[in-house]
Amino acid sequence: MDRSLALRLSTLLLLSSTMSFPLRGAADPNLKIGRYETNTKECSFTGSKQESSDCITLQLKGRSASVVAVRLIGHGSTKNSRRQLTFVTLTTQGESPLECSAGTCRLDAQSWQSAVSSVAEASFNSNGIATGLPKAWAANNGECRLKDRVLRCSALHINGEIYKAEAHF
Repeated sequence: MDRSLALRLSTLLLLSSTMSFPLRGAADPNLKIGRYETNTKECSFTGSKQESSDCITLQLKGRSASVVAVRLIGHGSTKNSRRQLTFVTLTTQGESPLECSAGTCRLDAQSWQSAVSSVAEASFNSNGIATGLPKAWAANNGECRLKDRVLRCSALHINGEIYKAEAHF
C-alpha cells in the first residue's frame, strides 16, 4: 500500500510540474483578430452620395491574418447621429497591420497596403439604431494604404462612383 501511495504522489508531482511550464509552439490563434480604434486628427470620406463628410473615429477590425475592415465614423445629419463608411480589405502581400490579444488590438505597422474587396455604408440615429438597411457593394478596383499615421482608402464601384477616405491619426 505504501508503494501505491508513493507511485500516485510521484505521478501527481510529475503531472503538476509539466503543467507549470508553457508548451512550446502553443501560439495565440487570434493574434490578428480584434479591433483597434482611435480618434482622428483630420479625417474625411466620400460615400455613395458623393458628398464629403468629416469623420472623428477610425476603426481597424481584424477578421483574420489577411482580412481587415477599415471603418471611418463621422457625424450624421442630426444631433448625435452617426454615419460610417467601411472598406473591407484583403491583404495579398504581408499580413494585417494589427497585433491583437483578447479582441483588443494595437497598430503594429508603420506602413501597410491592401486591396479593397468591398465597401459598405450605414447610418445610425442618436439612440444607435440603424436608420435603414446597411448598403454594401463589391469593389472593382481599390486599395488602402497606411504610411506615417495617415490612412488612405479608395474604391471604384461598378457604376463609376468613387468611394474614398483619408484619416490622419
